[in-house]
Amino acid sequence: MLRIPFWLTVPQNQRRRHEQTFFANITEGFGISISLHGAPSTTPGTLFIMNHISWADITVIISILDVDFVAKADMLGWPVLGRLARRFNPVFVARDEKHRSHTQADAIRARLKSGRSVLLCPEGTTSDGASILPFRTSLFAAADAAAVIQPVILKYLMPNGAVLSPDRRREVAWIDDDDLLSGAARLAKLKTLARVDFLTPVNAMDDRKALAENIRQEMLLAYAAAPKRPK
Repeated sequence: MLRIPFWLTVPQNQRRRHEQTFFANITEGFGISISLHGAPSTTPGTLFIMNHISWADITVIISILDVDFVAKADMLGWPVLGRLARRFNPVFVARDEKHRSHTQADAIRARLKSGRSVLLCPEGTTSDGASILPFRTSLFAAADAAAVIQPVILKYLMPNGAVLSPDRRREVAWIDDDDLLSGAARLAKLKTLARVDFLTPVNAMDDRKALAENIRQEMLLAYAAAPKRPK
């Protein structure tokens, strides 16, 4: 926690390292350990596509990657994490305002063209992690600006790598009207392993809907095939 005051005293290009360590501390504080598999792209302007289960997805991925994430605009109202997330300058989108999808895709495209990598969770909502929900495809229009497109799957497991029971999956997940504080309390009840798999990058496609479906199928296959215990 003592890292926060020092963020304003170090050069801008060094702040992200301190912030990433801070989010790693938050992740550890909630009893989450991380198991990494595969290699994340280090190419500037990479578009990472990941499934979405819990509010903790943000702390997990930010502790791993120097990436701008696409976030729902209502995240601005979250206690603590909302204020911290602003420091990472996410691309805020209002997913229910479909008439603005062009503008929102352009905002992602601009980040990618500037050399910033971006994380997109295209399910548009969360689930209990039993599978991967259908993708909302409008923001895939920005993929034409990506230097690399890399799918990522995130699974929450028992600390020994065994699958979670349905009840525990629901405790970890953050769904619908769940409030952040009670969700955090449920998650912290027991230790959890966050397994993050970086899959093989995929080729861009002119048809955003076809690209989204191709990526989702690759992720579903990897999600089903992921071993129950880490190697």
